[in-house]
Parts: sequence; structure tokens; C-alpha cells
Amino acid sequence: MYGSNRHRRYLFLGILLLFLDPVYSQAKEEKKLIEPVPQDGFFNNLNHPDWGAVDDILIRKSPPAYQDGVYEPAGQDRPNPFTISEIAHKGESGLGSARNRTAMLVYFGQQVVEEILDVQRPGCPREFFNIPVPKNHPFNPDNLDNLQMPLQRSRFNQRTGQTAGNPRQQLNEITPFIDGTLFYGPGKAWTDAIREFKHGYLKVRDPSTYENITKQFPADNDIRLPFANPPPPADHYLKPVNRFFRLGNPRGFENPFLLTFGVIFFRWHNSIAKSLRTEYKDDDERLFEEARRRVIAHHQKIVMYDWLPRWLEIKNETTFFEIPKYIRDPDEACTGKLCAFNGYDSEIHPGISQEFQTAAMRFGHTLVTPGLWLRGPEDSTKCNWRDHTLGMPNQPHGPSYRPIRLCNAFWNSREPVDSMMDDIIRGMSSTLAEKEDNIVVPDLREHLFGPLEFSRRDLVAINIQRAREHGLTDYNSIRKAFELVPLPWENVTRHLTEPEKLVKLYQNDSSKLDLFVGGLLETTDSGPGPLFQKILLDQFMRIRHGDRFWFENKGNGYNFTDEEIEEIRNVTLRSIILNVTDVREGEIQEDVFIHKPGDVCRQPCQLNSNQNIPCRVNSAQVTVLSENCTSLKHYDYFTGSGAAYILTFLGLGLCVPGTVGIMIYMAKYRAKQMQRGRQRRSPHRPNDDPNVFAAVEWVGPNSDERNVIVKLERSRKKIHVEDMRRKPLRMLDLRSVKQKVHYRLSSDGLQNIVAIRVQGDIDLVIKFLDLEEREKFKKNVDNFLVDLQIEREIHEFTEKSIYDNAQTKEERQKYLDKFFRVICLQAFKRQPGQLQIENMSGDDLNKIIKIKLTRTEFADALGLKPNSIFVRNMFMMVDKNNSGFVEFQEFLDMFVVLASGDAEDKARLIFNMYDVRRQGKLSSKEFARMIHSMLDLSDSSISNTDMQALMNTMYKTAGLPQNADIDFESFAKIFASDEYESTLKKATLGIEALGSDGKQGGQSVMAKKRTTFLESYNMDHESGLQRKNTKIKVKAKSTELPPSPAGQKLYEITRKIENYRLQIFWLSLYILVTIGIFLERAFYYSFEREHAGLRRIAGYGVTVTRGAASVMMFTYASLLVTMSRNTITFLRETFLHRFIPFDSAHAMHKIIAVIALQFTVVHCVGHGINLYHISTQASSDLNCIFREYFRATDVLASFQYWAFGTITGLTGIILTLIVIVMYVFATTYARRNLFNAFWVTHSFYILLYIFMVMHGTGRLVQPPLFQNYFYGPLFIFIVDKFISLSRNQVEIDVISADLLPSDVTALKFKRPINFEYKSGQWVRISCAALGKSEYHPFTLTSSPHEDYLSVHIRAVGPWTTNLRKTYDANNVDSESWTPPKVYVDGPFGEGHQDWYKFPVAVLVGGGIGVTPFASILKDIVYKTTQPIRFPCQKVYFLWVTRTQKQFEWLTDIIREVEEKDIKDLVSVHIFITQFQQKFDLRTTMLYICERHFQKIAGKSLFTGLKAVTHFGRPQVQGFLESLHIEHPEAKQIGVFSCGPPPMTLNVDKACAEANKNEGYPTYSHHFENF
Repeated sequence: MYGSNRHRRYLFLGILLLFLDPVYSQAKEEKKLIEPVPQDGFFNNLNHPDWGAVDDILIRKSPPAYQDGVYEPAGQDRPNPFTISEIAHKGESGLGSARNRTAMLVYFGQQVVEEILDVQRPGCPREFFNIPVPKNHPFNPDNLDNLQMPLQRSRFNQRTGQTAGNPRQQLNEITPFIDGTLFYGPGKAWTDAIREFKHGYLKVRDPSTYENITKQFPADNDIRLPFANPPPPADHYLKPVNRFFRLGNPRGFENPFLLTFGVIFFRWHNSIAKSLRTEYKDDDERLFEEARRRVIAHHQKIVMYDWLPRWLEIKNETTFFEIPKYIRDPDEACTGKLCAFNGYDSEIHPGISQEFQTAAMRFGHTLVTPGLWLRGPEDSTKCNWRDHTLGMPNQPHGPSYRPIRLCNAFWNSREPVDSMMDDIIRGMSSTLAEKEDNIVVPDLREHLFGPLEFSRRDLVAINIQRAREHGLTDYNSIRKAFELVPLPWENVTRHLTEPEKLVKLYQNDSSKLDLFVGGLLETTDSGPGPLFQKILLDQFMRIRHGDRFWFENKGNGYNFTDEEIEEIRNVTLRSIILNVTDVREGEIQEDVFIHKPGDVCRQPCQLNSNQNIPCRVNSAQVTVLSENCTSLKHYDYFTGSGAAYILTFLGLGLCVPGTVGIMIYMAKYRAKQMQRGRQRRSPHRPNDDPNVFAAVEWVGPNSDERNVIVKLERSRKKIHVEDMRRKPLRMLDLRSVKQKVHYRLSSDGLQNIVAIRVQGDIDLVIKFLDLEEREKFKKNVDNFLVDLQIEREIHEFTEKSIYDNAQTKEERQKYLDKFFRVICLQAFKRQPGQLQIENMSGDDLNKIIKIKLTRTEFADALGLKPNSIFVRNMFMMVDKNNSGFVEFQEFLDMFVVLASGDAEDKARLIFNMYDVRRQGKLSSKEFARMIHSMLDLSDSSISNTDMQALMNTMYKTAGLPQNADIDFESFAKIFASDEYESTLKKATLGIEALGSDGKQGGQSVMAKKRTTFLESYNMDHESGLQRKNTKIKVKAKSTELPPSPAGQKLYEITRKIENYRLQIFWLSLYILVTIGIFLERAFYYSFEREHAGLRRIAGYGVTVTRGAASVMMFTYASLLVTMSRNTITFLRETFLHRFIPFDSAHAMHKIIAVIALQFTVVHCVGHGINLYHISTQASSDLNCIFREYFRATDVLASFQYWAFGTITGLTGIILTLIVIVMYVFATTYARRNLFNAFWVTHSFYILLYIFMVMHGTGRLVQPPLFQNYFYGPLFIFIVDKFISLSRNQVEIDVISADLLPSDVTALKFKRPINFEYKSGQWVRISCAALGKSEYHPFTLTSSPHEDYLSVHIRAVGPWTTNLRKTYDANNVDSESWTPPKVYVDGPFGEGHQDWYKFPVAVLVGGGIGVTPFASILKDIVYKTTQPIRFPCQKVYFLWVTRTQKQFEWLTDIIREVEEKDIKDLVSVHIFITQFQQKFDLRTTMLYICERHFQKIAGKSLFTGLKAVTHFGRPQVQGFLESLHIEHPEAKQIGVFSCGPPPMTLNVDKACAEANKNEGYPTYSHHFENF
């Protein structure tokens, strides 16, 4: 058993080893892999992972000297850098290097800088530290005072620069290591973009050159890698970035010489990858990394051991600066700071120092040549000096040798490298650098490249300003920091020819001397002076010994073998050039950084900045023509944006009046359409009566056509015109016609129109079904006129001529109005100006005096029906000459009696009207007929029993037996007794309506009548109407107001605050929140977001626009809450209604909308200013502010781009248009005339919110914030909308549809299941026949206890008019017509539903505005029959109507209330206004009859109700104030009004005035207008 287990164990181990062997082999293989050099520098140092990483700070070897100790640039008291450049660094160019340094050394030094240092990108937001350009400077030929050369401050660590202990520290955007950043890019993504991913290669342009390294070029930048791409100053326009190669150095295309090194090392990488291909078997990744680490090592070796010694010091042709060994010999004695550098040390910080970046490494600027010789391959002449053939501007012409001019080659590097790279390499090896001194050539000092707005700059001035910007201290302080003694002026300026100028410039204060100036003045022929040499050496030693991946470091797991290290040390720049180019070995010297005597092809002569350079070339004396540098050019970034800017904002501005114009046009067009719709088709009604015809009457161009019945009455010689219900409309009285009657027949169209013109009357224009019907009518009228012996004349005209020439009622009325004003002028002896007739011409007066009133016009003037007995008798009495017309003098005589006669005169006038036979007495039948005629005027009737009771009472008053004749004396006892004398005396025409103020004895006529009215009504009578003793008519004595106006105003304000405290509180809170949101955003963008930079560009306008934007987000989102009707209705039924005035939701909606509009205007105007500022800025500067928006570097961001090319700009314009349309069509005018357009445009809120969300997602300025305000209200609104949709998607059957007078349509429809509501609430209704989506609000007139719903709708607009037509059964031929179904949404709450919550409630309804009270009154009827208790103890209903006959359905409701109101809860007052201002004499007579009738019947003669009937309009304020006496215990009285705006406004003013009384109850007014 034991052996068996052992065998099993061995078997298991064997199987395990079998499986683990491949894993072991793979691990062994992976052990051979090397650690790649980190491209971002992180974890190069394992102890300090961020040392040497990308975006590490520039370290300081000397203390900072910021002006404020924190971040303000140093040297504010130092001289202008331009002046320093002129004095200290301007001099003769063309002096060759004293130690034969070549251009190869200089430009290789530039690529070294690009490898370890990049502080070129400015900070974001842009901070400008511009340099003022002095007058008389070449950059300022016009001697401008404010010209500045732009200079942007460097990027810095945002966590620095806030305190003196933590001053601003600038950043190095690449690693300081020599790690191949120059060749492979600043990051992994960049490296991948330039890789071939095949053979370990970098991507080549032509795949056919894979094997031919010397012909390879990098691939084109068709993927648009973000290379630095300033405008070439020689061309002064932006070029596309895809013109570059795909290389690792983002700034590698600054000049052709720098680009040449990029291509050389590109090829060198591919060459090494090719040589390693056999060893690594085409493993692309391994090949690439191996080639990369070798290229990096070669570059490290060349920089540190070949280039740096010659850069620091050249003692002679063979002796250079000695770089300490990487690893010091143990026995080697060492002193000084360099002893710290011994192999890799993780405690050595490799970071670039400020002194190195701003000054020391810029030593090379003095070595830069103004141009470069080009040398071709060797030929018979040995040195093949060449011309360049590039298309450069300002280049000279003629036979010459033309080197490449540096100033014109900036950023135009691709073409020369493409065509003559080998020539450039040979030229750099032969061209000597400029002399080692303090002089900088004009190509850098005057013609350095710049931005479009300043195409040429001074590099020396930039160097000086940059050091100041970085907060570097002065030259001597930095010498001390590097353990060097300070130097006096004479030592510093010993190389200057005029040293005193520089000393004077610095005011003889060496503590102000800038580091670059002093350091460069130390320069000797050997190289940089002591200070720059120490700075440079310190920097490169720290780079070498702080790099864990340095090729000589053997202890990093990345180590090369000794053989590989030796091989690396043997690589030189020359060997690389010979390997990867077609330059042959004999064409360049051994040491390409120095051109020793005897080396191949020394330059013919030293190039300088002059255009003509005498030179000996190939043993011949020639003139070398050098290009002129293009001059400084400026650029206005607003170029090309001006027209678009003006047109855009002008267009948006004109959209407001344009939309208003469209709205007005639509309204007028709609009116015309409605007018056409009013044109009725003549009804065809079979009629056997030859004297009755159905037709359509055309009343006038601005009036509706109407279906009429024309009746010919031979016996009375009249033509009657009646409506389809046989109600008289007008008549033509032919009894006194002396002239011909004219026919005008239409000759075109259907030939169905006839116009009848009778002397002294307006034309009767009627339209028949067809020609046959018209001819039938014409024939009968002919016979009718023949019978009456009246002549006629027939004319034929077109329809248009008939309409245009017709004498219409509207035209006639203009003269009648003047007629009545002249009557008043004569009767009341008024001044013409008082009646607005002072400008009347003599012709007009003659026409007016000649006017004769027809009986119809006479009736219209009195507001009466022309066929009434009252009018007939009055007309016959006034028409003294029996002409059939009332002439001017006749009407004036009657008017004078009514205006100034006493009670007896007026009573006699009435008596004579009905004493037709002039017998001096009235029979009982005539007296009854008089009363009937008066009641008929008021659309009232009376039963025979009631009439007999009324007459008995009046006969008893006159002391006459029943049915006796009544003479005038008895008549006067009834109507002009002492009881009614004052009332009758004051009875007159409604002169206030005719322009009079109606004042008599300091009191208006109407006020006196009202007083009399109340006195008469409140008199005690022995019998008759018995009412509860009430005090509501008694005038209350008000507490005296404060004597001073200020005190009165304060008291009024206090009362208003008390009455509207909840509304004021919530509105104030909302406004405060709005202000808080605005201020928070404004403060944030003014101060907290200062680092973003937008405010610096756009000014404080951006703070206003951002604050306004946030307010817009808040307000527009808030509107959704006010639109959530169901939610509001639900909440108002909770306890919250005591704290939140939900009834004011609609008003709040409007207020919020106004606030939103105001801030929208601010936002738009602000953006107009902001976009102008933004459009004037360089696109590169805007990139860091608007980081979400990228464009090609050659495309300028114009105004058109920001406005139309960004989602934020485009949606902003769309939103502006939406807001304009919505607000214009939300005006009162639009709602009244174009409700459908209002409804449709208001539905744009969906688009508004969609585009607002999109507007924010553009992230132009900030991350989207709208959702923070929007989601909550949106959720409430969506839930609320779903509730509505669940109701209004169900079709509801209409039970009945009745067409009532005054264009009122009564709809009664089924009550949906679970439809719960309160009296006074409203619903939204849509008619299936008129469109399911158009809803309109209407108040329910049904009561909650009823099993149906009802509404009463007045036709006042297009939709309500069409609704009335839809439910007009007369328009339908079918007898089995079913009313169209409706959709209902609701119910929704409003203030009227709270009537029962007040101890005393006053309901005021006018016109169709009585509808909410119909529901309330029904509810009261129901509640009075139920054991229900509610707070309300008394309800006063004031009904203001022209005539109660217009709303008979409400009369029925009131009658039911009176019958069931056993608790006397409701008191109804009816105010009839139909004839109040037309004929007060008749009104007074009716009033007297009313009083007599109330005495004996206990109800109104007019309405049949117990309700008090008044003639005129209510005096609301007096009524409200009297309630305090009637109900002293009531602390609050609810006043609810609904009707036309003038009425509700009058009630509101009355409440406001009543609330001023101290000790009175608070009158809380709730109103709705229609």
C-alpha cells in the first residue's frame, strides 16, 4: 500500500512538471526582456516616481524674485527689453566662430533643447506679459504709444503661486531625460501614431523604401498630429498641419535644420531595427523597443560626450571641456559639487532649472547664423556649393549663390528637407557658427517668427522678459547662488563698445541686471562664461546621474553589456549620417561639430544679414545674394467676421418686429378668413307664402353675414327683416317714400345678390341661393311696390361695386354719432370741445341737420326694438309732421324735455305717448298695453294674474276704481307722486355716454339716481315684499387715514402686504433665490474661475452672461412646475394651501416668464459683446478656454464658427428664435386673435427644453448645469402630464348642445368615472371635430353632485365660433345628427373654489363670467338640503348683465336657489345694464312699476325672482364697506369676481380701497378674466 502511494506521488509530480515546463520556459524567456524606458518619465526614479516626469516643475537654484513674492513678474523697475536688446546685443553679424564651431553644433544644440525641455506652451488661460515697443523702433515705424509685442506667460503648476511660501512654479511639459522624446513623441499615443507596426519600424512615407534606409522619409501627417504650427512669417498665413511629417518632436518643423536631425534619427531607428531583425525574428514590439533603447543610448552618448564638451568650452582644436566620468575611479580624489555625481543616484533631481531654461541654454542664440550654405555631393570642383530653389518671398534674382535664409525658413521646413536634405547636412558641417560673443543676428533679434498679429519678434527681448516672467532674480544674485562672486559693471561690460549706455540704462544698479544679459556678456571665444558654464554643466550632470535608464548604468535591469556600451561609445553623429544618408565619407569632416583647418570644404565666406555678400567661391569672386527678411505684419482676427456678426445680431433683432409683423398679418388674415367664413349660404326653405323669403343679409365689410327672413307687409307698407327665429332686425318703412326705390342686381358670380336702396335709409343687401331665387324675390317686390304705387329703378353692377357703394349701418352710424353730439350741444349748452365736435366742418353740420332718423335708427338710438309698442308710440309722438322720419328739430324738442323738464313734464310725455287718440285719458287696456310694452323692451313678460294685481295696486294708489279710465292727474299720482317725484325728475337720457360728465350740484346724475334708488328701496312699507332687516346699504364711517400723503401711502402699502402676504413672501423668496443664483455664478466667474481665462478675454461681461444663464436655467425649469396643473390642484387641497398661494400659479407663471425673458435678453446682449471679444482673439489662445472645441490649426475660429459651427452657438441662436416666437405669440393680442397660433407656438416649450439641454452639452464654457435645475421639475411635469393624458385620451359623449343667446353654447356631456371636482373649478376641453390636440380652458357650470358635466362657452374667437357652428343642428341636414365627442382634461383648481372657506363670500359675475358661479350656486342648493356644515355663513351674488334674458339658464338656477335657500344663505342682486345709459326715462318708469309689483308679488317684475333687480352698474366699494356693519364678526371676506377685465379691475380697486379702512375685515380678492 505504501509503495502504491509513493508511485502515485511520483506520477503526480511528473505530470505537474510536464505542465509547468512550458510555463517555466516562458518565464525564462521573459526574464530576458528589458524594461522599456517610460515615455512620461514616471517611475524612472523608483524612490521619487514624479522626479523627471512630464509636467514636473522647473527647479530653482536661486531664490525667486517675483514682484509680489508670489506670481507677479520680476523686474518691474528694470529697463525695457527692447532697449536692452538694442544696446547690449545688437552688432555686426557675419563674424565667424573663433573656435570654428559649426552650424551642426548650433542646430544639434537646438534639438537637444527640444529633447529635454519644453516650456513653450503658454499657460491656460492666457496671461500676457507684453513688451511695450518703443517709438522709433523698427517694429514701431508709426511711433504708436500703445504698441506692444505679445508675450504669453508660461504654464505653471496650479497648486503654486498662491502664497509667498509657495510661489509660482513653471512646468516642463516633457521629461528632462535624454530618453528619445525627440524621436518618439511625448507619449505612448503619439509613438503609436508614428509607428509602422511592422519590422519594428517608424512609419515610412513610401513602403517601397523599407529596405533602402537612405531614401526613407517619415509618413505624411495625414492624421493631423498636433504639431506646433505657427504661421510662417515669410508667408503670413496659416498652413495646414498635414504638410508635416509624422515625427516625434512636436516642434520639429521650426526650421529645416532642426527637421533634418529629426529625419536623421528617424532613419537611424529604422536602420537599427533592420539590423536586429534576424535576432528577434520579426517580433515587431521587441524590435521596436530594442531599436528605441539603442537610439536613445546613442543619442545620450553623442549629447553628453560629443556635443556638450564642445558646447561648454573649446580650448583649441583638440581640447574641449572635460566631462567627468559617469563612475568615478575609487582612487580618484574629488573636491567640489561634482563629487556628488558618481553613477546613478536616486536622490539627484534631474529636473530642468529655471536658470538653465531662461538664460544659460540660450547661450546658443549668439551662435546662430543668419543663413546656411548648401553643398551638394562632390564633383570635379570638389565643393559643390548650391543655390536653393525654394519659393521664398523677397528672394533676389540673377546669377548668384543663394544660401537658405533663416528668417524666411521658419516653419517652411518641409520643402527644403524633402528636396535637399543631404545638401543641408553638408552645409551644416561646413557653415561656421556666429562668433561667441554677446551679439545676436537680426534673424533672431528682429525677425524671429511670431503669431499672426505680430509676425516678427525680438528673441533677445523675449529671453529677458521670459526670465522676469519666471520670477528670476538679478544676474549677480544668481552668480552667488552658483558660488561665483558678483561682478562690477566694468567686468560685465568690458566687451561692449559703449558700456556706459547699458550702465545708464540700468541706472548704474547692477542688482537690476538681467541674467541673460549679464551671462551672455561673459561669453568668451572658448564658449559660455563661468556662470552659464556652471549652470549648463550642473543641469546635464543631474540629467545623466538622475536617469535610471542612462546607458552606462549597469544596475537597473536595463543594462547593456560592456560590449554594447563600448559599441555605443563608438557611435558618432558622423557615423549615423554616413549610415542613413547619401553623404559620402569624404564629404564631411570627422568632427562635424568643429570645422578645423584642412577639413573638407570650408565655407566660402561667413554669411551675414546683408543682401549682397562679396565672397570667393570655387576660386571665383562672386556676390552672394541673401534674401531679405519679410517685414513685421499684423493681423486683425475679426477680419471676415464683421459682416456675419452684424447680420446675425441684426437678423435676430429684426426677428422681434418681424415676428410681431407676422403675428399681425396672421391675425388680419385670420380675420379675413373668418369674415369669409361668416358668409353664409342662403338657406333654401320651401315657403308657399309669396311675401316671405329666406336669404343672407350682408351688413357691412366688418360684420358677419346673417341668415334672415325678408317679409313684405302690404297692409303696413313695410319690408321687415327678421332673423331665423323671427326676431326683428330692421325694417324699411315705405309709407312716406316719395322717390324711386333703386334695385342693384349683381351681374357676375352667381348673380344672386340684390341691393335695395330706399330714401333716408341704409341699403338692404341680400344674397339668395341662386339666380332663380333672386328673380322670384325681385318679381314679388316689383308687385309689392306696384301695389304701393312706388316707382322703382333697376341697375346691374358687379358684386364688388355693390359692396363698395352700399350705404351701410357702420357709415351711417358715424353721422348719427355726430347727430347726437350736436343734440347734446344744443340741449345742454355745452362747449364743442366737451363733446369732441370742435373740428366739425360746415358741410358736416349741414348734413347732420338734414339727417332724418328712421324708426329703426330711432329705436337703436334708444337701445330698443323697432317693432315695440313703446318705440312706435314714441316715434309717432315725436314725428309731428307725420313724415315717417324724425327730423333734427323734432328729436331736439323731445330731448330738451327729457334733459331739463320736471317730473310732471316727463310724466306727461309718457302719458301722451300712449294717448294715441289724444282723448286726454288712458283706458285700462291702454294702460296695461303701456306696461306690457315696457316689459317687452326688457325681454320680460308677466302673467295676466300678476298684471291684474299690479294694476289694482296702481289704481289704489291713484284712488281710482278698478278698470276705470286714467286721466293725466291720476297718472301723475302713480308715477309723479311725492314718493317718486325726485326719481322721475332725475330721469334723463344717458348723457354720460354722450360725452358729459353728468355733474349736477357737485354730484353726478348717476350718483344721485343711485342714492334715490337705494332710498326708495329701503323705505318701509306696510305691505309688500318682506325682507330680512339688513344694513348692507348703510354707508360705513371710515377711520380717518393718516393726514400726510406719505403716511397714507405707507398705510396703503401695509394693507396690501397684509392682504397679499403669502404671494409677496413666495415671490420675494423666488426673486431672492434668483438673485442669489445670479450673484453666485457672477462671483464664480469673476474670481473663483479666474484661472479659466474667459473673463480676462471677454471682461466682466462674461460674469453677467453666466449669471444670467444660470437664472435662465432656474426660471425656465421653474415654469414646468407652474404648468403642472394636476399637481397644483392636488396640493391646494392639502394643508399646504395655508402656506402656499396655489391659486396664484398662473400669475407666478407669467412673472417667472417675464424674469426669464429679462435675463434672456441680458444673456443674448452679453453674448453679443462676448462673441465680439472672443472673435478678436487668436484661435490658439481660445483653444485652452474652450477645450471641447478643436479645429485644424490652420483654421481661424471666426465669429461664424462660434455662432454656427458649435453646438452651443447654433442651439443658442435657435433658442433665441424659439423664445422670440413664443413670447410674441404669448401676448394678449395673439391670444385674443390667434389662439391656435398661441397654442402651437407655446408648444415649442418642448423644443425649448431640448435645445437648452443640447446648448449645455456643448460644454463650451462649463460642464452642463441645466440638468441640475431641470430634472426635478421635469419629473413633476411628466407625471402631471401622464395624469392628463390618462384622462384626455378618452372620448366623452356629448349629451346635449344648446345654442343660447349672446352666442353662448351650452354643452352637457357625460361625467367620466372617478372624475371628482369642486364647484368653481375648470377643465380643458378639446372637440374631436376641431382637432384633438387643441385644448381650451372653461369653467364647469355643473355642480359636483350632478352626474354630468356642463360648460357654457361664448363664441368670441375662432375656435369658440367654430365650436358653436359645429354644435349648431341647423347646419346639419341629417335628422339623426349626433353631437361630436369631446376630450376633457382636468379638473384644475382656482380661487373660486374656495368660496366656502370664508365666513362671508361675495361673488361678482359679469357676462359669461357668471359660469363659475353657476356651479357654486348649484352646489349651494345641494348643500342647503344636506346635513353639511361649512364655514361660509353668507353669500352675496352680484350679477351684472345687459339683460337677464341672455342667461335664462342662470335665472333658472337662481330661482332654484331662492326656493331651496331656507336658511337665507344667499343674497342675489341683479344689475341690468342694457338700457341704463340709453333711455333713463323709460328705465325710471319701469323701476316705478317694479316697486309697485314687488309690493304685491314679493318678486321682480323682470326676472320673476326674489333677487333685487337694479338698473345700472354696482358701486362695489360702497357695497363692500357696508358688509362690515352687516357682519361685524367677520374678520375676512372673500371676494370672487369673473368677467371682463374692466369689471374685475374695478372690483380689485374696490377691495384695495376697502382694505385701507382700519378695523374693517380683510377683503381677499380672487378673480379670473375671460
